[in-house]
Amino acid sequence: MRRDHVTEPDANDLSGLEFPSSASYTIIEEIGRGGMGIVFLAEKDAEGVADEVCLKTLRSLSPKAVKRLKQEANIAAALRQENIVKTYGLESIGASLLPEAFRREIEDLSADKARRTQAIRRIRPRGKRASAKLRKTQKSKRKDERRLYMLVMDYVDGTDLRTLHSGHVRSQRLLPCLLSSFVVSRVCRALDYAHKWIVHRDISPENILIDQQGVTKLSDFGLAIPSGVPPKHLAGKLCYMSPEQLRGEPLDARSDIYSLGIVLYQMLTGLPVLQPPASLPFARQLEEARRLAETCPRPAPYLVRDDIPKVLSDICMRMVERKPEKRMSRALDACSLLEQKYLYASGFGPTNNSLACYIKLAERSFKGASQDELRQLKFLQTGGGRIRVQRTLHEDDYTPTGRDLLSAYRSYPRG
Repeated sequence: MRRDHVTEPDANDLSGLEFPSSASYTIIEEIGRGGMGIVFLAEKDAEGVADEVCLKTLRSLSPKAVKRLKQEANIAAALRQENIVKTYGLESIGASLLPEAFRREIEDLSADKARRTQAIRRIRPRGKRASAKLRKTQKSKRKDERRLYMLVMDYVDGTDLRTLHSGHVRSQRLLPCLLSSFVVSRVCRALDYAHKWIVHRDISPENILIDQQGVTKLSDFGLAIPSGVPPKHLAGKLCYMSPEQLRGEPLDARSDIYSLGIVLYQMLTGLPVLQPPASLPFARQLEEARRLAETCPRPAPYLVRDDIPKVLSDICMRMVERKPEKRMSRALDACSLLEQKYLYASGFGPTNNSLACYIKLAERSFKGASQDELRQLKFLQTGGGRIRVQRTLHEDDYTPTGRDLLSAYRSYPRG
């Protein structure tokens, strides 16, 4: 007689088992704020194991704002690539547990009150901190039952490209072309991965981070939308938007490529991006941004400064073509051109380690370079055998065309 085979449940199979987390967070300090919210450095403690993370809040406790943050969390948490800041999910704390002054402040944030850390590198804090812990299990019987939601992300102990570039400009320097191009090539790799699902829509220097190991990381996916979908509203930084983004048209990878090309152009030439005066009403700013994107002449970088190789200039200009069909269709194409035609055309070029080495030298105002550091930066060697680490930013470094542009930018109203 035949017996049916019965599979006994595996006592070691924990599939589907749910359990609460005991993690708690200690706010250490605020490390930046903008029109959308505040970013804090925090210590996460999970059963005695501590780690440092970033907590990104919104400027509003409204359900609409919370929904937007949850959408960002779902997009960002699914992206796992070495050049993208890792996002772990959301945490929240009851609004009634927050100081009243902070509740008022967080709903009073705006872009003109934005501030961020200006140091080239943040030094990782050490030791115990005297600060109240935020526990996920906290409950309150007070009337305000709203919650402050916080996006939990890796703490990138380093700098962002905006801060790095601004620090150089203040000391009359620019990043070497090879290093600017290397950073952009890493962002291209991040975008090539992300573009399988979304368009970032907010590529700008402040959203490009570099950690102490020289690893470039793309951050802030709060404005990301699916590729090819018409955006419901205009969002992003006007001076980095592609022409089609400014027109409110459906976007694909080429829009982010344009924005990244504008970042590269700015790093190479040192010329600030034309931005509508902040004193204008937004509708006028948008109108002016559209006019500039469609009509403002943008000479090739090698015609602006003699120290920019033509091959690199050509790649940059393909990225910032006004018509999308004339740009590269994939970020990987831009990355390949940068790597094959310029960065490693001679077989030796920048790495994460050499970028980290350069930033450390910049912190010391390029004083006291060791032999090991010079070996790391050997790719900056000139034809005469001298390693030229510093790239100066003086009017004499520009061509006549470049000096005309400098003059035009200086006379342009800033608001």
